[in-house]
Amino acid sequence: MASAQPPNFSWVDTGKVAGLAMPRMTAHYQYLLNNGIKHLVTLSERKPPYHDTCPDLTLHHIRIHDFCAPTFDQINRFLSIVEEANARGQTAEISIACHPMVKLLDSCFRSDWTACTELPSSVP
Repeated sequence: MASAQPPNFSWVDTGKVAGLAMPRMTAHYQYLLNNGIKHLVTLSERKPPYHDTCPDLTLHHIRIHDFCAPTFDQINRFLSIVEEANARGQTAEISIACHPMVKLLDSCFRSDWTACTELPSSVP
């Protein structure tokens, strides 16, 4: 199957976690697999189109309303998925419709999230 880089694809931490806009073509999913990504974490109201075309890619849908901040539980679920994938030597991918949320989750991934006691009321 042919592959094509998804829109706005970039590594957050090479080999551990990457970010991208919502994949829209089967070739985007193949690109993820070709680059060692085994888990697609979608943080949006809807699952991405054609998400079932690559059975080797595990979809984790954490339903967050577009342009809303995630809850503590949703952030912890995201971090657990990434940590479990990395522990198995696998890479996770964040797919988000709202760009500021990528920055928020990137910050949580890179910091000691357990030290956080409250979530900002809005994401800039």
